[in-house]
Amino acid sequence: MKVESKKEEIDFSILPSDELIEYISFKDEFPAEAEKAFVIFCDRFHRDILQKAEIYCNKYNHNEVVALDVANCTFARVWKYHSFNKEKAKSKNIDTAIKLWLYPIVYNELMKYGVKNSCAEPDEDDLTIVENIDELVTLTIDGDSEKKKDLKVKLEIIERAMLGLSEKHKIIYLTYKAYENNGKNIPRPVGKKLREKLNLTQSSIQVYKKEATDHIKNYLKSLNGNR
Repeated sequence: MKVESKKEEIDFSILPSDELIEYISFKDEFPAEAEKAFVIFCDRFHRDILQKAEIYCNKYNHNEVVALDVANCTFARVWKYHSFNKEKAKSKNIDTAIKLWLYPIVYNELMKYGVKNSCAEPDEDDLTIVENIDELVTLTIDGDSEKKKDLKVKLEIIERAMLGLSEKHKIIYLTYKAYENNGKNIPRPVGKKLREKLNLTQSSIQVYKKEATDHIKNYLKSLNGNR
């Protein structure tokens, strides 16, 4: 993408949608242009994304307010990650291809909402590593004391399973449990904090994570076998 000189006024409203995403991806270098492109992008797809959010929300017994929140979170992820790949598009029509790219994001944001009663992501400076079950509960449930209590009860079995693990194993397992979304990596700032606190490389962290996960799975299997 070639960014025009400041003397030229860009009419973002006539740009193809994939070019809008390209401008958004350069938000650090050209913040003003990225913001204008993002406004047009949101306006162009807002109706479709809100309708899709309402369909998903209706299926999971959420109201229109939640649907609007989920739609807004979907666009927030576009602003933050803008991962659309034209080469892998599922349609030759670029707007259709972008909708097909956005719909799974809508669904993922709704699933996140179902767990945390919010799909909004915290500021990166607020992201912390998780060292115990209580911190995991606090990060997962925002404010509702009854829901926190219920989740704490459900996690007691995990807490017992972790008795045989080292502190590093526990911290890595719980931190991934708190931030990992649909098998994807945890936020980079959290990964950096883990590496620094535990003095481990990322590959070592992955080994610890697998060992902890396998240990807990085996513990749960042994319990189920004894029932």
